[in-house]
Amino acid sequence: MNSVVAETVAEGSTTNRRWFVTVIGRRFLVVSIAVHLLFGVGAAYWVVQRYQANRKLTFKGGPPSPNPSTRALEHKVQMAKKQSTMSAPSIAKRITTTGLSKVALPEMPAMPKLAAPPVKMAGAGGVDVSFNPGGTIDSSGGGAGGAAVPFFGFRESKGGGSLTGHLYDLKQLKNGTPSKLDQDHGYPEEISRFVNSGFNESNFEKYFVGPNPLFTTQIFIPKINSDQGPLAFGLGGRVQPRMWVVVYRGNVIPPESGTYRFVGVCDDILVVRFNGRVVLDSGSMTPSGHGPQKFYAGDGLKLESKKGMEWYKGSGRGDPFQVTGGQSYPMEVLIGEWPGGEFKAWLQIEKDGVEYEKDSKGVPILPIFKLAPSEVPHPVGEAPVFAKQGPVWKAEKAKDETATAGR
Repeated sequence: MNSVVAETVAEGSTTNRRWFVTVIGRRFLVVSIAVHLLFGVGAAYWVVQRYQANRKLTFKGGPPSPNPSTRALEHKVQMAKKQSTMSAPSIAKRITTTGLSKVALPEMPAMPKLAAPPVKMAGAGGVDVSFNPGGTIDSSGGGAGGAAVPFFGFRESKGGGSLTGHLYDLKQLKNGTPSKLDQDHGYPEEISRFVNSGFNESNFEKYFVGPNPLFTTQIFIPKINSDQGPLAFGLGGRVQPRMWVVVYRGNVIPPESGTYRFVGVCDDILVVRFNGRVVLDSGSMTPSGHGPQKFYAGDGLKLESKKGMEWYKGSGRGDPFQVTGGQSYPMEVLIGEWPGGEFKAWLQIEKDGVEYEKDSKGVPILPIFKLAPSEVPHPVGEAPVFAKQGPVWKAEKAKDETATAGR
């Protein structure tokens, strides 16, 4: 019986223990669930509060809306400013008086003409060149080195020698009164008298001459308007673009001995006098009476068959002349415009015994006659093809150059 009681007590003890464990486990599960719920609610509350705080920090409100009276005042101020900037200039008032004025106002000075924009030309060998109608060339490269040369020359000597040029206007006398010459009667005879007198400038003494000379080391002028000659000498408002001439003088030194010829043309007058003798007279007018016997109608030239241009057969080839290298020789060049309109002039050099490259027409490609290295890209317009490499002559300093350099 005791054993039965013991077994009964043991079973009861085991049952109580199981119930206790079950109760404790259920309570722990409830507590755990409650704790997780509280943690979730707290976390959600923290996230919501933080998000709302961030939104408050990043929000930027617009400016406060002004009241109607303030907006009206600002509109009036803005309209007043706009009217002040858009208002027309005030009209000058004229003051009149019945008495004689004691104040004498000076005359208005003559206003210079505005230069036209540069004309763009493409140079040979991919070189671009632009020239101002006033007579300058601007190049971006190519050539045989040296500075670009203005069409009619520099206003000041650039160092070294050059030909010194003076512009004469045969339409007016030295005092500015009109001369009795016209382009058909008197002008051709006066040019012939000057050339056949050995370039004696006493023949031009009575005519107007520009006060400022130009200094050039080459003559290479593509087709331009004839008014650019007077403009280059600063005489655009004083000399009309017809019946003017430029006389260049200097002493030149060949780099080597040999027999040479000048080749060139001018619309209208080109006469070259070398060592006291006319060796080239090539233009619409031949004042020496002895024109070229041969012409080079090469690439780049545009020969015209229209009336009045029958004389233009290409670049004239002059008479031969012999020189000794290193020796100085006097040289004069006359270029000029006759009736007005278009003008062009160029002077190249050819040496006997030299094999020159030929162009597409079989004409020798000659170098430009130069007294100093220079940039001369080949223009697309009216001008001959030329050799970029060639002999460069020298020139002695003239008196005009020395005086200019000393200023």
